[in-house]
Amino acid sequence: MRGSKTPGRGSIAGTKDDIVFWAVSKIAYMPAHYRRYALAALAYAAAFAYILLRWDAIPDPVPVHFNVNGDADGFEPKTLLHATFLITIGIAISISMLACVPPKTLARQTVNVPEDKALPYSETAAARVEKLCDATADFMSKTLLAMAVLFALTNVSMMLPDISLPFWLEIALWIAFTVYIVVVAIRMTTAKDGIEPDEAEQQRNHLLRMQGGMGTYKEPNDPMVAAVLPQAPGKISVNTAHAPGKRYLWRVMTSVVAVLVVCLLFVFI
Repeated sequence: MRGSKTPGRGSIAGTKDDIVFWAVSKIAYMPAHYRRYALAALAYAAAFAYILLRWDAIPDPVPVHFNVNGDADGFEPKTLLHATFLITIGIAISISMLACVPPKTLARQTVNVPEDKALPYSETAAARVEKLCDATADFMSKTLLAMAVLFALTNVSMMLPDISLPFWLEIALWIAFTVYIVVVAIRMTTAKDGIEPDEAEQQRNHLLRMQGGMGTYKEPNDPMVAAVLPQAPGKISVNTAHAPGKRYLWRVMTSVVAVLVVCLLFVFI
């Protein structure tokens, strides 16, 4: 009927525009490191979608290894897993790295310990952990975004001969990525937090002066579950004497093992 109203193309386009605007506005108001995580996920998703769209243009078998001259010398059957192996590995590494980011809640989380033996709680020590948690999240997000762009671009270039990058350019991109990560890491570990230790933190530092190593320490009488120890000022040390510290340590170990398992899958399949 002439009088009936049906949704036309304009209304559908308007709905799509609203969705895009909503998504962009949400990303815009995210903290900087969350925006980088979102962009990294978008890079992987875009590369995966492009490979699916160009599936017929991908050769069979697919190249999975190149020699020093840039010539393919390793091939696998054309499957979705083999065609997106770098994307898959990149996602696994990204999830593992995210699991290694210490939660900011560790800074002020405390547990009950015997009062007569307890180390003092320090406000400046907690603030120092919080600041380093933010710095770690910033470093990880920059690393994940750079890695996502590089892995996605390299994966697409390897699978599609018509848009493959020159070998020298791929090498240059990997070198630039490595240099970038080293520079960002040095800046993070050498930056001064500008927090003057209060009396409680000074006392804690004296009592914990023999503790620490590999990002952990074990002090059952410390009510705090994380600290920045004076002998390792550029990293957060987690107190594995308490359950929250143990859970975080297990999370890190599990994530590392998971990445190794994913990488080994490509060796045996």
